[in-house]
Amino acid sequence: MEEYRGYEITVIENDEKNYPFKAIARKSNKEVKHKGQSVTQAVDFVKESINVIVDKIEAK
Repeated sequence: MEEYRGYEITVIENDEKNYPFKAIARKSNKEVKHKGQSVTQAVDFVKESINVIVDKIEAK
């Protein structure tokens, strides 16, 4: 488990051949999910989405 910008990121195995890993980031009632070909790729995709969300909130 890893924390990033207030989100707790967990990686689990996914049953898909092309994307065997799924990263799930949770913060209170918010959840961001991404699949990846590796643990690192799945986590990187989730972090990119978190950055977009946080940037939109801070721009307001």
